[in-house]
Amino acid sequence: MPSQLLFFRADIFSVLNHQQQQLREEVNRLDSHALQQIPEQELVHNLAARCKLEVPVLEEDKVYTDYREIDIDVSSDPMRMIFDRSRPFYVKGTEITFFLPFKGDGDLFYIRPQTFSTNPPRGEIEGQEIKLIYRRTDNNAEAVKSEYQQTLGSIKQHLGWLEASVSDFNRKIGSQAQTLINERKQKLAAAAGMMEAIGLPVKRRPERENQQVRLSTKAMSTSTASPKKWDVFISHATEDKHEIARPLANALQNRGVAVWYDEFSLNLGDSLRGSIDYGLANSRYGIVILSKHFFGKNWPVQELNGLSTREANGSKVILPIWHGIGFEEVRSFSPILADRLAAESDIGIEALVEQIIAVLEKD
Repeated sequence: MPSQLLFFRADIFSVLNHQQQQLREEVNRLDSHALQQIPEQELVHNLAARCKLEVPVLEEDKVYTDYREIDIDVSSDPMRMIFDRSRPFYVKGTEITFFLPFKGDGDLFYIRPQTFSTNPPRGEIEGQEIKLIYRRTDNNAEAVKSEYQQTLGSIKQHLGWLEASVSDFNRKIGSQAQTLINERKQKLAAAAGMMEAIGLPVKRRPERENQQVRLSTKAMSTSTASPKKWDVFISHATEDKHEIARPLANALQNRGVAVWYDEFSLNLGDSLRGSIDYGLANSRYGIVILSKHFFGKNWPVQELNGLSTREANGSKVILPIWHGIGFEEVRSFSPILADRLAAESDIGIEALVEQIIAVLEKD
């Protein structure tokens, strides 16, 4: 049997509390400009999309297998005639790996729901796939299939328990966001009323927050004047979502930049390909987060190809960000792309946002 899949890093209650705290922090990070300029319904939708929990959904119809010959230690097998069991005794065998794709947040596999088993299924999470590995010294296909079906049933049971634990939270996250936004607006209104009651002219100091507001205003006015619906389209691999794509999208939106990002722009029932094509065609620029994960994915590469076709007339559309890779890796993927000036993610989200806004303001 392979290494344990569900070793429960946290329980569902601590995760839900963390998500509620994250929601509050997201609302508190919104400046007054964003609260006034962005439609409230859009704010609620975007905040709920960021903070809700997306339970993984298995794609059983896409499962595939691989196998290889390996040496298997059978020293603990009581059915074998082995005189010295204190040392490994290897025989040739077969390692069969089942690759089970899934959609959703793979980190949730490690969360213990309210109902759980003390003997969770075993396997490995690799990208958007579960690897289930079985080793046999015989060629008993039925035994392997039976083990796989048993493990699959355990995973489904776990996901069912997890869905029951988070469904109520996901249903209420929108109303919670609405409440927090209303509370924030009331506090801002109360502060403005206090200053009005003081009766003296208000002259805002050029502090960091106000500098961001002015930059946001300029970026938004540019966006309004542009025939494009969004300022930027963010293309990324799913594995890079938590570390860079989502924080970058949030930071840009908080600065007033109109962002096409899957969690902001896709709704239940939307055509995935149609929505992405529409986003590509109606965004001024495409931020492409290049990484090892990006190069191995089909959808991100198709998005990059779509953005490249828009540069056929000589205009600049692609804004590359190198994430955890260097020049040689990019060149091996695309020599033309490697020759383009790119930002590197290790400069930090704030610095990336400043560079992107500088490009938007020049246009």
